[in-house]
Amino acid sequence: MHVQQRFNVQTRGRGKQPMLFAHGYGCDQSMWRLVTPAFEAEYRVILFDLAGCGHAHPDAYDRTRHASLQGYAQDVLNQRA
Repeated sequence: MHVQQRFNVQTRGRGKQPMLFAHGYGCDQSMWRLVTPAFEAEYRVILFDLAGCGHAHPDAYDRTRHASLQGYAQDVLNQRA
């Protein structure tokens, strides 16, 4: 499955410089809905749902991998949106 589907990646904005918004535990990318418009003119805003949250595919979550923040961080590093 493509990473954009796996983590519900959304890209907005007109800039070339990317700005990644990662939400906290128990939330999803919608928490940024009032913040991101301020950056979309100058940045390529990238939103995603962490494994186990929001509209991330259920198969993205691995109980062992995501038992620590390192697992979530590795997911971000592996994304190529």
